Amino acid sequence: MSRRRNRGRGPRIKIVDNDLLNRIIIILIIIIVLFFTIIIGLNKYQEMKIAAEKERIKQQQEEIFKATNEEFESLENYKTNSIIRVSAVGDILCGKNLEQYGKPYSLLFSDIKKYFKNSDLVIGTYETDVKESKKEFVKSLQEAGLNYASIAHNHSLDYGKDGLIETDNYLKGIGIKTVGVYEDSSEKRVKIFEKNDIKIAILAYTYDNGKEGVNIYNEDIIKQDLEYATENASFSIVMMHWGDVNKNEISSQQEQQAKFLIENGADAIIGAHPSVVQKMEVIKNSEGKDCFIGYSLGDFTSDFESENANLELILNLQLFVDTEGNTSLYKVDYTPVYMIDNGRELEEQRFKILDMKAEIADYGIKENSVTEEVYNKLVRAVDRLNGIIIK
Repeated sequence: MSRRRNRGRGPRIKIVDNDLLNRIIIILIIIIVLFFTIIIGLNKYQEMKIAAEKERIKQQQEEIFKATNEEFESLENYKTNSIIRVSAVGDILCGKNLEQYGKPYSLLFSDIKKYFKNSDLVIGTYETDVKESKKEFVKSLQEAGLNYASIAHNHSLDYGKDGLIETDNYLKGIGIKTVGVYEDSSEKRVKIFEKNDIKIAILAYTYDNGKEGVNIYNEDIIKQDLEYATENASFSIVMMHWGDVNKNEISSQQEQQAKFLIENGADAIIGAHPSVVQKMEVIKNSEGKDCFIGYSLGDFTSDFESENANLELILNLQLFVDTEGNTSLYKVDYTPVYMIDNGRELEEQRFKILDMKAEIADYGIKENSVTEEVYNKLVRAVDRLNGIIIK
């Protein structure tokens, strides 16, 4: 008896219920729609947040010195025949990383040199040497617009008296005038900047660092220098190297010295050394004249790895001169800038000074705008800067 064989019979396949399959597909579609809706919503929220941040920062910058400037007389009350524009920056350093990875240095200043273009006087504290490896850096500073530098600081004699003289001669040789080297008379210590027959006196001092060769803060000498400045110029700017490093708060010594300088004839004080920004204020001297104090403008160039140290500003002063040659402070404002380090993996163009206001405005709009990480740094920096200055 032959056995029957099952032919053509494979494994049984369980057919899925069509209704169940349809329900699964619908659920998946709903999940996908919800997912993309959430993503679109988050993107929209981020766009709205960025737009609100941009508007807030814009308003902050417009309002920052409004209260101060309202204290000044209106321009209509002046019979002006000249306006002197002064721009100032803080400490100018060129550390090992910046020296090695910052080239070409011209790109370092490419975004912010426009703010010096229409300034008559651009001043800062040059706090580095001029050895062969630094000469390209110095030339780029001059090409960016720096035309006056204080060399009275705590590193002035790091390379001895010969190094100080070399720095002084080299800066002057490429068109950057200097102030701060000690001389035996006020006539030599006080430098006079002149434009259209208007004379601005520039003085520079550093705290007592036990080294001879530069102008050390000494009230007797400063009193003589300011007296000479008052007799020979219509406005006096004192550059001070003072204060505590990495401290946004001013010291009691800074406050006392500022009062002494103002009462003895200083019209504006521009500070450096703390490596971070400190507050600004306008106070009246005994004659009722408005005088400006910027306790610290921070580091203009440095390679410190700190958001606080990388936060800095370009200070702008407008001086109005009447027909009799009297010069008065009329307007004060500033441009917030940020020294960015684009990463250790870069062998050149690693550092750049960013125009914070412009970069924030361009974020998400222009192709080459900064990354989200840098954008967030800039937003934090602007908020911090405003908080420091208007204390």
